[in-house]
Amino acid sequence: MTCFQKDKTFSGCMASCDGKGDTKGWNCDAMGNRALIPTGCAWAGKSCAKDGLCCNIGFNCLVKDETFTGCVQTVQKSTWFAKKMPLPAGWSGKFVGAGRTEYQVPAAGEGEPVAGTSLYCFMAFLPDSEEVQLMEVAKHNKASIFACDASDTFHSWKSTKGAWDTGTATLTNTDVFINVWDQVRKNGRFLNYDWTVKVDADALLLPDRLKSHLAALRAPANRAIYIKNNGMDKGLGNNGFLGAVEVFSKIATQTYFDNAEGCHTTLGINAGEDGFFKSCMDALGVGFMVDAQLFNPDFSPGICNNEQRAAFHPLKEPMNWQCCLDIVNGKPHSVVFGQCDLGYKLNFLK
Repeated sequence: MTCFQKDKTFSGCMASCDGKGDTKGWNCDAMGNRALIPTGCAWAGKSCAKDGLCCNIGFNCLVKDETFTGCVQTVQKSTWFAKKMPLPAGWSGKFVGAGRTEYQVPAAGEGEPVAGTSLYCFMAFLPDSEEVQLMEVAKHNKASIFACDASDTFHSWKSTKGAWDTGTATLTNTDVFINVWDQVRKNGRFLNYDWTVKVDADALLLPDRLKSHLAALRAPANRAIYIKNNGMDKGLGNNGFLGAVEVFSKIATQTYFDNAEGCHTTLGINAGEDGFFKSCMDALGVGFMVDAQLFNPDFSPGICNNEQRAAFHPLKEPMNWQCCLDIVNGKPHSVVFGQCDLGYKLNFLK
């Protein structure tokens, strides 16, 4: 938190201060910098003598000699296999501590404080692409991110093709979204809300349903949490975390911003951004909760009849995006061969 001034007689510690709501009447002058959230671990190749814990999965804290104890990769891990790595030459290899791995956060117990459900949502879209039209459909309907408690849009740039370690094709768009997330950090609006939600332009988010899903999870208050958003095979579903709709608690988002450089340096940017952010959150000690019904990829707008889902993806055509929204809102549309009735027109886009 940051120490903000109310007036000459009082200052208090808060996540943010804007002179509105609970801080109405405050001058909101910051009396110093916010205390950063520590990693509590050491990055790959760095000294772990202090913490005895390595941030990166597959690394252990080992003794080299009497002058250095550091994080060394002992296991190369992928979705499908774990391969032991030889100890570097000249290391004694004495074990001091392990590396982090993912862990699940249990629901808050009875009587324990529960996280709120307010949402700050954002979307990055590529100028002069079909994503612009999808964004405009959402904006016109006051839907998806525009139905969240607060929202922003940001420009992205063209991504190149790559692959996960499963061989599944993806986009090497990590550098794009690192830049977008940095814009989120700079505008700081996420600090006023319980959850930060990144939504792709070709995804239809239903914020009210997402709030219901989050309430049902009973996420403990003031915890760093990310949401595993699908129940697919771990290879196809990126071990439960696909990038179309990414949900992070406020403290998880702050934890990333405070320690992003370590993730950038040790994880690289060669895979998809969802793989990067999941690995980064795991490395930073952010726990996960599971919402297997948040969304599952399906190209047909007919899936929008599924009332359990809080989002639908991918909807690449404006007609299908609008059709899906209308189905959700109870407006009848026929779906033929995975497409809306071709007689349906988006008159407002003419």
